[in-house]
Amino acid sequence: MSAAPASEVKPVIVLRDLHKTYVTDAGEVHAVCGVNLVVRRGDFIAIMGSSGSGKSTIMNVLGCLDQPTSGTFLLDGEDVGALDGNELASLRNRKLGFVFQGFNLLARTTASENVELPLVYSPRKLSHAARGQTADAELERVSLGQRLDHFPNELSGGQQQRVAIARALVNQPAVLLADEPTGNLDSTTTEEIMRLFRELNEAGLTIIMVTHEPEVAAHARRTVVMRDGLIRNDDRRLPEATAAPISESLGGGSLLGWLHLMANILSTSGRALLRNKVRTFLTALGIIIGVAAVIAMVAIGRGASTAAEAQVRSTGNNMLLVFSGQVFKGGSFRGYGGPGTLTLEDGEAIRREVPGVIALSPEVRSTERYTSGGQNWYGTVRGVSPEYFTVRDWPLSSGTIFDDNDVNAQAAVAVLGQKVVTRMWPGETDVLGRTLRIDGVPFQVIGILSVKGSVPWEDQDDTVLIPFTTSMKRVVGTDKFRNINVKMESLESMPAAREQISQLLRDLHRISDPEKDDFSVGAQDEFIRMATESSRIMGGLLLSIAAISLIIGGIGIMNIMLVSVTERTREIGIRRAVGARARDIRLQFLVEAIALSVTGGALGIALGVGSAQAVEKYANFPTLVSTQSILLSFGFSCAVGILFGYFPAHKAARLDPIEALRHE
Repeated sequence: MSAAPASEVKPVIVLRDLHKTYVTDAGEVHAVCGVNLVVRRGDFIAIMGSSGSGKSTIMNVLGCLDQPTSGTFLLDGEDVGALDGNELASLRNRKLGFVFQGFNLLARTTASENVELPLVYSPRKLSHAARGQTADAELERVSLGQRLDHFPNELSGGQQQRVAIARALVNQPAVLLADEPTGNLDSTTTEEIMRLFRELNEAGLTIIMVTHEPEVAAHARRTVVMRDGLIRNDDRRLPEATAAPISESLGGGSLLGWLHLMANILSTSGRALLRNKVRTFLTALGIIIGVAAVIAMVAIGRGASTAAEAQVRSTGNNMLLVFSGQVFKGGSFRGYGGPGTLTLEDGEAIRREVPGVIALSPEVRSTERYTSGGQNWYGTVRGVSPEYFTVRDWPLSSGTIFDDNDVNAQAAVAVLGQKVVTRMWPGETDVLGRTLRIDGVPFQVIGILSVKGSVPWEDQDDTVLIPFTTSMKRVVGTDKFRNINVKMESLESMPAAREQISQLLRDLHRISDPEKDDFSVGAQDEFIRMATESSRIMGGLLLSIAAISLIIGGIGIMNIMLVSVTERTREIGIRRAVGARARDIRLQFLVEAIALSVTGGALGIALGVGSAQAVEKYANFPTLVSTQSILLSFGFSCAVGILFGYFPAHKAARLDPIEALRHE
């Protein structure tokens, strides 16, 4: 089939009075000075000229990598001068294929992945598998089907140029641009490449090539010679080839197009991170440690608070404690250290007048010396009523408790805590019936208490319980109580009962001003708050330190990403040259930063949970892993990736394609 006359072939490129001026420190440089050029479909043009003639500038303008200072540039009927950076990137991707003199292949990327690169940003919406198949088909087309998985450093110069040509062809461009495509090749390889160009042109592809070699230019259909920024000669040797039909790509503005782009960028970012496994791990290490520290510290803090709360609750449930003296704000007491102010009548009035009381026991508390055989110890002695065991929910491990008859008779009987038994009779298990002297008074052991454990202010198992009448008359010598323990039927009844007890005691003690109360009524939840407050403060401090480590990890990500932007400047230029828009570059680097944070967060969760379990198992310290802390720390690590990854991503997106490609 014969070629159509030139006048009937639609122009693919039109340049009218094109100027390009660079402003340098030495002044203005007029690289192109009013160039007019028409390129029709199927043409094969060789642009020649000495260094500084303007041919490379024209090539960069034709490749939409640089924009003219003035004049008109129409590419396939579209006015290039009216397009912004993102629109130019899209045009490069859809209409142009660029073959660089230095190949410009990504070093740690296989031949197939290099060829696939323009498809990542293509509006054709190809899946990962389809992209790979298309790239492999182009490599087969340029006779590199056996080199798909080879890296650039494993290929010869000619093979690398073939990969670059396959990459330029993969998006079915309207024009193939080649800047000194044989400049770094030997004569044999040069001939192979030019033979390939002729085959492509004969198949209908429009080719514009810059070269300084006449023997290379001889392969073209038309030779354009430039000097001093102008076209000095335009010779046609052969008519244009029959132009191949140009397939228009689908637009990528839909949600489906955006999802495909995201999937492409995710796969690209993942491969970029996996190529630098050690650096990726070290970058994520700060996030790993930060997340692990947050989870472990919160688990330790919550475990300590829960253990303290459990210890306080072990003293009994639904308890109100009536103390002699008044509790001031901050926990200080007035009158508590002196003689008691509470009487047996106060206790009976509380039992009688306050609804919901199910058990009540007065308490006389003192520290006494007790002896048995050759052992002696100073410990807590409590004078209580039989109901004390109900108030405190404190069963016996053996023996029995004293009863009301023992109270009325001021009997010298005692119920001992487990640690008292261990100290006074080491190695013995049956001590019922033995004699324990308290301040010289002999008491018969009738019962052993079950183990309660410690609370923040005392060891509950280091105690001796005796009838309160015996304590008042034979040990302490007083007719007043230090406190009265009250057990309520429900937690809900405690606030009202507290107010009722307070008012009742004011009436009994003839107190009109609450500021002058000689008693105080405390609820169990107040003691729980007191017991857990220090744990919460320490947990908050540890959490703050862990959060700081997370922020430091984020700063580490930002620094590494900034270094990565510098190291990958040329890569960014290549991506921009094959069609990546600024937002695509920004999104890729942002996705990489987020991937580092997410990966670090996931590994940090595993390390944090494992650390908490190890502390509980080997240090015998209670821990409680919080789902909330896991979610918060993971969310924070993701936020850190976005926050600290945005600046490097934004910096990468702002790089000029030409400047980035020239970066060494």
